[in-house]
Amino acid sequence: MVGMAIPTLRELRSAVLASAEPEAAVAALREAGYAGGDAVLAAFEQWLGETGPEPVDRADSRDLSMDEFAERTGDFFRNAGWGEVKFSEEDAEGVAVVEIDNCWETRDEVSGPAGCQITTGMLAAFFGHVAGYPVAVLETHCGSADHSSCRFLLGNTEMMNYKWEEMR
Repeated sequence: MVGMAIPTLRELRSAVLASAEPEAAVAALREAGYAGGDAVLAAFEQWLGETGPEPVDRADSRDLSMDEFAERTGDFFRNAGWGEVKFSEEDAEGVAVVEIDNCWETRDEVSGPAGCQITTGMLAAFFGHVAGYPVAVLETHCGSADHSSCRFLLGNTEMMNYKWEEMR
């Protein structure tokens, strides 16, 4: 993870899940992830600048094509220890998909409710800042719950509410 070691985040995640009511713990972890989204985006744009063809102090992620953005973001998160991150579009409804194999939140045995609460919040902030509008994130599969990877849908709030109702 960027800015804080993953073992530290795992310990904090476990402590929050163990010390609070499940719904409150999940909400707190998502908010913590969201709060860190700006710092992750800043680190990503600094990394883009440093690793680009012509190194600069910081690059703007919005200057990349969709294919370049997907590739570079996947490289960045993998290098930061998040796992293998892949991006795609689910359908023509404006929904993006993020899949993470070997996700840091599920890599080891996890206690508490299944789910990547910190990652969900961070993805909402990160992609919302890149998109320039609020992005809602819905985790549809979790690697800690008998799935091979974690899968997240990203889109506007109305679409994610529709997807949530569709899944129920």
